[in-house]
Amino acid sequence: MQTAALRNHLVNGGRVECDDFHYRLVIPSIGADAYTDAQLDDYDHSLPRRFINRPPQHLRIHARFSHAQMKGTAGFGFWNHPFSRDGDVLAPPSNVWFFYSSPESDLRLARNTPGHGFKATVLTGGTMPSFFVRMAGLSLRAARRFTPLMYLLMSAGKAAVQTHEAQLRLDMTQWHDYEIEWLDQNAVLGVDGTQVLSAPRPPRIELGFAAWVDNYLAVAHGGDYQFAYVASSQDQWLEMEIMNVDG
Repeated sequence: MQTAALRNHLVNGGRVECDDFHYRLVIPSIGADAYTDAQLDDYDHSLPRRFINRPPQHLRIHARFSHAQMKGTAGFGFWNHPFSRDGDVLAPPSNVWFFYSSPESDLRLARNTPGHGFKATVLTGGTMPSFFVRMAGLSLRAARRFTPLMYLLMSAGKAAVQTHEAQLRLDMTQWHDYEIEWLDQNAVLGVDGTQVLSAPRPPRIELGFAAWVDNYLAVAHGGDYQFAYVASSQDQWLEMEIMNVDG
């Protein structure tokens, strides 16, 4: 990852405060009828998106969050931003990151982890044919009205993605050292010097770096697929220091 390439992506009052390699990503209090985002990333959000990070990458971030239970999602690491601005699916998701989602979300990606909370996650998108990706992206909204079709689309999507997750049980409001080692054959994620996840066959495609806080929620299980926003009565933030970067 190239720290010189990092840029702000801000929506509805989100802000990024920066002092050398110390960042504070803040979103304001907001209702459930609007979206807010404070994001730091290294890719252009216009389509087609182009990413600059490939393995090997070794990233260490010192971070803490404003609340033990955030409203929305937050995290940092590498991903392929597989959704359009309208929520259409552009590609099977791939990521190597630390990801938090609040209890309002229910993203059941791995069998033995809950659909929300703070996790270390590695998703490797499969070889889903491009025509299926386009069909799924165009059909998701209409398919929500027809459960069998939605179930088919969701099942096929999950089959195209290899998932590794580990739930993190720690105080998010305290400083912790988070480490991502993304190699060709394996990805290892650690917290405070202890390995929390090892995933074989991680993504080998270009990914973008992102660190963010937003008020997003998602539900994706049992044939259902929904997106919405979560209301928050307080400012929320992610504070972090990028300690070292190799790649």
